[in-house]
Amino acid sequence: MCDVGDIILVSNYNDSGNNIGRHSFVVLSEEAGKIRGLDYDMICNVISSFKNEKQHDKKMSYTGNFPIAHDDFDPINGNSNRGYIKAEQFYYFNKSKLNYMVIGKMKPEIFQLLLEFIDGLEIPIQHIIDNL
Repeated sequence: MCDVGDIILVSNYNDSGNNIGRHSFVVLSEEAGKIRGLDYDMICNVISSFKNEKQHDKKMSYTGNFPIAHDDFDPINGNSNRGYIKAEQFYYFNKSKLNYMVIGKMKPEIFQLLLEFIDGLEIPIQHIIDNL
């Protein structure tokens, strides 16, 4: 069970035909719905870490990336990495088909900033339904 604002670790997921191993996501919504005729009950954004300063500079040049620091979460199992959330990518999941565990929670004020960032984006949201 997870809640909005939780950080979850997904065992594997699909994106553009690729099966991707363990990765973390922030839960944006747990409301059930349909997209393109497919049922979903969770919408998330993927979270990635920076490997170095060069990657930081490159990734932060993309309009849809929201920066995060390790202290933007209540405990995330000792994670001390800086990273970013791909805010323009909405991943739709059906929890009954998803192997995941909750590993932390965004601080409410940071989660609110993320939502405001998403609302202010002037680029299209990508709706990724590969996992339904």
